Amino acid sequence: MQAIYVTFASLENHPTSGTHSILHNQRTNGASMTYIISSKSLLLTAVRHLEWITEELPPLSPQSILVQTRAGAISIGSELPQYTGTASQNDPTRYPRMTGYESIGTVMACGPAVQHLHPGDRVIAFYGHRTHAVVPEMKSILVPGDISDPLALLTILTCDAAKGVRKVAPKPEEAVLITGAGAMGLLTLFILKAYGIVAVDMVEPRVERHTLARRLGARNVLLPQDVVPTSKTYSVAFECSSRNEAFALLQNQVQENGRICITSDGNLEPLELTPAFHQKELQLVGTSDGWDYHQHAAWFFQEVQQRSTPLEQLFEVQVTSRELISTFEQLAIGAIQPVKIQVSYGS
Repeated sequence: MQAIYVTFASLENHPTSGTHSILHNQRTNGASMTYIISSKSLLLTAVRHLEWITEELPPLSPQSILVQTRAGAISIGSELPQYTGTASQNDPTRYPRMTGYESIGTVMACGPAVQHLHPGDRVIAFYGHRTHAVVPEMKSILVPGDISDPLALLTILTCDAAKGVRKVAPKPEEAVLITGAGAMGLLTLFILKAYGIVAVDMVEPRVERHTLARRLGARNVLLPQDVVPTSKTYSVAFECSSRNEAFALLQNQVQENGRICITSDGNLEPLELTPAFHQKELQLVGTSDGWDYHQHAAWFFQEVQQRSTPLEQLFEVQVTSRELISTFEQLAIGAIQPVKIQVSYGS
């Protein structure tokens, strides 16, 4: 057996402080390999209380890979309500709980049955804010060499947005309205335009977000007060703001028998049906996780390779992993309000 032990020195207050890989190789009879590694994981241990915890990762199975994190992202719409304890949910919150789910890393080692990945490859995975992870090959997505880390990180949420678009299936000639130019709204806009939808308008109260919406192809970007109170312009609409006022606006704007997709997860406030929903006999669908992350990734990578896109501009703030805890608190008090945050991990 070949045993490879991976340990890290000087893991103190931050996940990358003085972190160095030390590999010890020991050969005995047999062909199996064992990997022992410690990782730093960011856990939410109570409301507004985060801690970096050292964990020993599970052994590398034949079908798994060992990944060292290069970068991650804060999904503000999902993670901030969990951090502040305001997330709407059916079950009581249990602590500690892992944070995050958008990660890109470098493959450090592969189990003997791994077929398509190799050490040195970059992969997208779903393990969150931690320095290392052992993940199944089938749940990892190989990233082409010419795709940047920020673009690759958007594979996950663009797949989630694409699922909603595929559910309501707007036709190219149908007019579409989106409320909310946050991450999900802008990514829904990107998907609609990539799918060939011509007329897509957005409603967003923050003027500073209008420019990026236009760059991504919005026909019109409106303030809520500039929207005509009652309209029959739109066949399809997407609620991406988690705000009930925006949801009510959509119901007034959509045509009879129109379709509304809720891509927001309802973490901020309940969304209520208005009389217009029944009078117009509207159709309502919800969407959550992506339709097929591997198939979508193949399409997404080809799309951004062939066409220049400003999608990376969604990451309005870049921080290091050392700054994650303070960044969550800045978000909680409203000191920063970016569309999305990229998190880089040191070597």
